[in-house]
Amino acid sequence: MNAREPADTTASDTTASDQASGRDAAPQEPQADVRTLALAHGHALVVSGDQERNVLHLKDPSGAASLEIAIGPEGIRLMVRGAGLSLATTGALAIEAESLSLHGKNGVSVTTEGDARIEAGGLLETVGRSQHIRSARGDVRVQANDDVRLEGERIRLNS
Repeated sequence: MNAREPADTTASDTTASDQASGRDAAPQEPQADVRTLALAHGHALVVSGDQERNVLHLKDPSGAASLEIAIGPEGIRLMVRGAGLSLATTGALAIEAESLSLHGKNGVSVTTEGDARIEAGGLLETVGRSQHIRSARGDVRVQANDDVRLEGERIRLNS
């Protein structure tokens, strides 16, 4: 057995003191198999798991996991940590989930060189300390299937 192979423990294993006293040892959980591959610049790939769950960790030189892929009964989970993350593709990128949440501690920016569209099957609400709607070139159109309501302390037109 080498250092990468787990010890084979089963319910029938007993310690020397248990054998000497005639007691049976409590069943032990099988240990997870752990394998480590050293990578460039002090990084490491660590794969661990058993019959129920497998986890792949890409660790930085300090030992912190920057990428984790867990495979278990609930499915595959991906977690990425680090100073920055960039996704780039020459094709389309689609993200689909039961619910999607984005949070930027210091801001959020969505830009495109083409048209943009936000569509909701239910209520679409924007909230901010203040809001600005600007058209750099061309009209601003407001269209409703029903009434249009403007509420505020004062409504200023062309001022």
